[in-house]
Amino acid sequence: MRHLLLLLACASLTLAHAQQPSPKAIQKMMEEADVSTATPEMIEDEYLRVAKKCGLTIGYTLGSGVTGTVLSPEEAKEHLPRFFAAMDIFPVRFLRETRLHTVVLARDLKSNGNRVGGLAVSSGTIYIDVPFGSSVIYHELFHIADNVFRSNEKWTRLNDKQFAYSNAPRLEKKTKEEPSSPETFRKDFVSDYAMTQEVEDRAETFAWMTANPKKFAELAKANPVLAKKAEVVKAIVRDFAPAMNKDFWDFIADSDDASRMEDLKKRAVINDQRKKGRKALLNSGYTK
Repeated sequence: MRHLLLLLACASLTLAHAQQPSPKAIQKMMEEADVSTATPEMIEDEYLRVAKKCGLTIGYTLGSGVTGTVLSPEEAKEHLPRFFAAMDIFPVRFLRETRLHTVVLARDLKSNGNRVGGLAVSSGTIYIDVPFGSSVIYHELFHIADNVFRSNEKWTRLNDKQFAYSNAPRLEKKTKEEPSSPETFRKDFVSDYAMTQEVEDRAETFAWMTANPKKFAELAKANPVLAKKAEVVKAIVRDFAPAMNKDFWDFIADSDDASRMEDLKKRAVINDQRKKGRKALLNSGYTK
């Protein structure tokens, strides 16, 4: 009987380790995880897990028309956790739909001789200039989702009729009135760069919505144009990947770069604990 009870106890232990924790259990683990115990090795394992989930690899070469100094593998390790903490907020389906497969980190990044903070190309590569903030990543990702680089009628109707993007051809006015200054319309845009091209306006709006959600919410509350632009952006990414739904934006509303990095470290600690638990179970021989 004693041996039978021991076998039953061992079987229960095996099943307990084999079962996946419930969402509530995972949430409790996240709350109790000690961020300070996350070692560089744990963090590296975790961002490699994120890379595998997203189908991404790290590249070390530059494409045609792109110049800069590519970071070595050792140098890249310093910046990769920040990159993957930013990427991990997205549903896997969204990242897979972008067909993004390679990220290259570089210094003094230039595209056709012009300095850029980031660059996404149709071949499925994203170049990021270091140091960087998450908004650069989100900006370039949206360019991929907003892949029909053409005029969006819904979008153009949101801007004032007197406004024209600075890099767009301006039509000659039929009246003698002086054109309005850019400052007149600045409140309708999240940044000066958003005023240069329609596609940059959408990408910048998305970047602010995801990287600075609380600040953007304040701006949108005070400006109906920005609020309407946010709805168009949400429709574009939802059509691109249905998982970019209300639940995603509800999550984003209370998230920022600091909390996303903390989540990455917490998961690193938890997954390390679970990995050690599985290893101990295998070594015990009870899974045979």
